[in-house]
Amino acid sequence: MTSSPPPNDSRRPDPRRQACDELAELLSRDDGLRTARLLQLTEVLAPASPAPRTPDQDRESPAAEGPRPISIWQPRRVAGELVFVRPEPLPLGDHHAVRRRLPAKKPGSTVRIGFFGESVAAGYLYAPYLTPARVLEEQLQRVSATRGNGGVRYEVIDLARTNERLEPLAATIKSALQLAPDLVVIFAGNNWNLLETPEVSPYYPAVEARQRYGLALGTGGLEATIELARRQLRRRAEAALSAVAEIAREARIPVILVVPEVNLADWESRQPVPWLPADGTARWHALCQEALAALVAERYQAVAAAAGAMRALDRGVCGTADRLLARARIAQGRPEEARRASQAEVDHSHYATLGFLGAPQATTTDREILRRAAAEHGFACVDLPRIFAEHSGSPLPGRRLFLDYCHLTREGIRLAMAAVAAEVLRLGGDGDPGMSGSSLLADLPETEVSPEADAVAKLGAAIHSAHRLVAVGDKGPMLEYWCRQALVASPGIAATMVELIAARVAPCPAVLTAAQGRNFASPYRLQLQHGWRWDYLDVDLIAAIRRALEREQPPEHRAMREAIDRLLLDNHSRRAGRCELTRPPWLWDPLERLYPEVMEFEDFTRRATYRAAWPTSGFCLLHDAATGVGLELTVRLPAIAGCCAKREGELIVEVNGTAVERFTVGEGWSRRRIRVPRRALRRGINPVTLCWPPPPPVGDAALSEAGRRLEEGIEADIHPIFGEVFSLLAG
Repeated sequence: MTSSPPPNDSRRPDPRRQACDELAELLSRDDGLRTARLLQLTEVLAPASPAPRTPDQDRESPAAEGPRPISIWQPRRVAGELVFVRPEPLPLGDHHAVRRRLPAKKPGSTVRIGFFGESVAAGYLYAPYLTPARVLEEQLQRVSATRGNGGVRYEVIDLARTNERLEPLAATIKSALQLAPDLVVIFAGNNWNLLETPEVSPYYPAVEARQRYGLALGTGGLEATIELARRQLRRRAEAALSAVAEIAREARIPVILVVPEVNLADWESRQPVPWLPADGTARWHALCQEALAALVAERYQAVAAAAGAMRALDRGVCGTADRLLARARIAQGRPEEARRASQAEVDHSHYATLGFLGAPQATTTDREILRRAAAEHGFACVDLPRIFAEHSGSPLPGRRLFLDYCHLTREGIRLAMAAVAAEVLRLGGDGDPGMSGSSLLADLPETEVSPEADAVAKLGAAIHSAHRLVAVGDKGPMLEYWCRQALVASPGIAATMVELIAARVAPCPAVLTAAQGRNFASPYRLQLQHGWRWDYLDVDLIAAIRRALEREQPPEHRAMREAIDRLLLDNHSRRAGRCELTRPPWLWDPLERLYPEVMEFEDFTRRATYRAAWPTSGFCLLHDAATGVGLELTVRLPAIAGCCAKREGELIVEVNGTAVERFTVGEGWSRRRIRVPRRALRRGINPVTLCWPPPPPVGDAALSEAGRRLEEGIEADIHPIFGEVFSLLAG
């Protein structure tokens, strides 16, 4: 008699093993991965739900009933009184206001105002020396004194921070009730187009996000992905503002919403267009080149015509055509049309179709959300687009009120806070019926700041713009403008300009250089907000600094110009050997890459190649021009997923705008050695440009395949990659 096999006997059939084998066979088929991804997307396959929490786990601990942190300010007892204390600010600054202690409110006649918002509200580029919160407090104190009610004292608690988002903003407002504010001011909206919907992008690395994006793309095209992001933003913004309304109702305090305005005249955000049907992408880029050439030639009607043809092709999924039209209308003296085109550029720079890194700017949708929330919840509303237009007499705000894309000048801060002060006084019963920010301005002093701090902010505007401005034309004039304004504010900042260049050309991170150490000890201390973080060569900024100094006659400025030249050439001699130009700091405009490759997110795999998302790619070669120089280039035209046609075309290599080599490239890697003769070089900075062949007419197939891959959770590009560089060695 034989006994039954034990449970672990390999001869006994195992149903789980059989099921796994069958599942593996199914998944190994061509459509297996897609089936699994679709099951994930529909949540048929989903992680196990977490175990339910017990009543004991849900009950708050006794510690939660005591004082709670307010943002980074921690509750402390000092001499028996409750205060909220922040950590010591970092040497080069951080995201928060620098006030170390926030005391609990004491009984008395002080009107305490909680001030919340994003980097504009934090006084970015001027902070900590000048902030909107400080200006608002000074204005209210001045009005109170001149109106004879000097017994009322105003205190503005600055809780604005850079990179603020909606959910933590509402949480900070709730925790700030511990400071017993009498009123809340919220100055936000510029960050929403970039920070509130980052996962609605083909480049977001999460599988679930890719699947949602791919499903929208497959069912409704690029317009459906834009609408997906818009709906998500509305939900998040309305939820946050409703939460603020509930907080304010319970605390019985009024709320003032500030609707932001942005720099429409000067700021530009050139973006690559995603794949368009058939040969639409190549035609769009050809029209763009026509418009840029016409812009240089001052043929503005031709610019407008080309921009209109571009818009007909892209149907609003990219804002570049709008900016070209705005440039034409500005030059033609048609400001109302220019404003409409400029605002369209901001509105059409959708995160869902973003290629290059964009800049925070409030869109029409953002403003509508704020205005609707004010009406629905009974918030007071300070509408900066209307106020700025009335004050400047122009519908097109520019560098008079803005340092860059959205951060305010001293005049912009003063004007915006005067409008807020008028609302504070009206809500407190101290304002006249016809009071406005404009009516208060005549009685308000100019916004004071030291010449050194003013100069640093203006030089910071040049540095920050050099890093964030992707212009349709030459960004040099804007950078030079702010360099010159910095010199006018305080001529001593010329030495800081030279120190900045010394840090840029050093073969190590800027914060490790002796130049940075000298700047740290000077009255013109640059902080992270002014650009120390980025280790780019900043060739456009170097040229702008040199031109700004050339306009000044003092001998010391001429000596500084000579020092700049020496720094550049010394750098060339220190870097003997071959330089890899596809890596920082040698990229001419580092933002001309798909934005995840610029930001190098922690959960984004760094690529081994430079990928061109624009028809030209620029690199910087420093040389003394005493001899010729060799270039060794390894390139290819990457295959397009889902397209059978092999790519092939002519690549042109230019140095200082002159073609030095032309050769055919294809999908396989090609290595080319090029000898650049001495006559083609200049002493100092030499631009090296790769001019790529146009993309093939496969837009429908390329976008369809991108959508299919994204639905399966696989990374894909919705923008054409013109070419790929493994290496560009100079030396």
